[in-house]
Amino acid sequence: MTTRTYGLPCAWHYEAARGITLRWGRPDGHFTVHNGDQRGKRDDHALIDTVRVSNPWQDDADVAAKARAWARANPRNGGRP
Repeated sequence: MTTRTYGLPCAWHYEAARGITLRWGRPDGHFTVHNGDQRGKRDDHALIDTVRVSNPWQDDADVAAKARAWARANPRNGGRP
């Protein structure tokens, strides 16, 4: 299991419909997607994907939007079907 150093502040969004959590540290150039409710956790044991982004998140709505967009684009990756 790998634990990364994430930028602070760090935001998590749990997308219950898919059973995934998106974690995004500011000013990281990527966010990570994890199986299950991983809010507040820093380890990568449930890591599904790492996605590069060009801009840091602005607020919780931005993080939630990225989680929903990833779930739509990856219907068969992790989480619930």
